Amino acid sequence: MFTISMKGEPVMEYWKNEEEPIRAFLKLFEESAKDAELSSGLKKVNQLIWFDYTEDGPNCSFWVDCRNGNLAVGPGKPAEEPDMTMSLSADDAHRSWSNKLNPVMAITRKKIRVKGSATGLLKLAPKLKKVAQIYEGVLRELGWEDKILK
Repeated sequence: MFTISMKGEPVMEYWKNEEEPIRAFLKLFEESAKDAELSSGLKKVNQLIWFDYTEDGPNCSFWVDCRNGNLAVGPGKPAEEPDMTMSLSADDAHRSWSNKLNPVMAITRKKIRVKGSATGLLKLAPKLKKVAQIYEGVLRELGWEDKILK
């Protein structure tokens, strides 16, 4: 659920515009790829995943390609049909990457909508604490300490 501004644009709780969360989330995946444990876990997912936050703006999305032992990320919708799409708000994504929103419960409560199989990705849920530490570092590096959730 999101609020609409007087100009008809979505209003996000943590982000000023649709580019900010994508910048943070791409950096998060780039930094996570440097961690051997997380990189190995992501590669085992072996899917092209589209993180769709377009309810917060038409360009508010990114993809992660972990197929065939590769690990690549990029903004927007992937050129190929994704194996899995996770649709949610950029604010709920921020809560999830901060380890403040349990992904399994969020899927059950329809805060996260999944198209395709999320089994592989959900196997990484126990590693969210480590992801949250990397994400906090990313937010600090971007000068967004005010976005860190305690």
